[in-house]
Amino acid sequence: MITKAKTKHIRSLQKSKGRYSHNQFIIEGRRLVQEAVDADHELVMSFFTREFKKHYPEIVAGVMNICPTAQEISSSEMQSISATKTPSGIFGVCILPTPHVFNDTHHSNWLYLDNISDPGNMGTLLRTAIWFDIYNIALSRDCVDIFHPKVVRSGMGAHFHISYILDADITQFNSTHTLYGADPDGKSLDDFDIETPWALVLGSEAHGISKGIRKTIHGYIAVSRLGEGESLNVAVAGGIIMDKLVKK
Repeated sequence: MITKAKTKHIRSLQKSKGRYSHNQFIIEGRRLVQEAVDADHELVMSFFTREFKKHYPEIVAGVMNICPTAQEISSSEMQSISATKTPSGIFGVCILPTPHVFNDTHHSNWLYLDNISDPGNMGTLLRTAIWFDIYNIALSRDCVDIFHPKVVRSGMGAHFHISYILDADITQFNSTHTLYGADPDGKSLDDFDIETPWALVLGSEAHGISKGIRKTIHGYIAVSRLGEGESLNVAVAGGIIMDKLVKK
């Protein structure tokens, strides 16, 4: 049985204030928990239902190995702590990774997210970035919280592999990186001689890259339209550009 104190604590992690106050975030689902186990990420709490253990005993065994206090709870108890309408049957509480400290000697490529507000888009961008070997993420002040439960779920384990900077100042990249911005009015990547290291800037779903950040961009990249449609979703456009950038 899960205690009322634990239930209250876990529910507090569904809000940004609670996550950063306790330095913890929520993970849910078979694949996400398996990613945490594979990455040997610290689990401070974990819960699973009898039904889940019956179907996935190897995952529960892996969880117990890194979190010996993991416990079986009822389906109704799982529902009471879950951030989803239909809980998968396994749940964890992880320690927040320490934010990255940027310095001039760090010459890897970066993804800079400017005012990305949709959790699904944010998570998809993180998942896509690590697919293309981009592990450094900078986020502007007005982005959705990178550890929002919906971001974590759609990120599908990306959080266990990235380095990140919160409230990132774009100007800190000026002396070390070439800044490329995604924009419908930009040029095709075929027209660029890509200079590395670079930082790809993706702007908000509604307004694109903000005015203040536009002053720092060295070149704008567009995804060429071959058919119909007004625009691309930022996560889709970002994925296409990342693919082309890393291949250049």
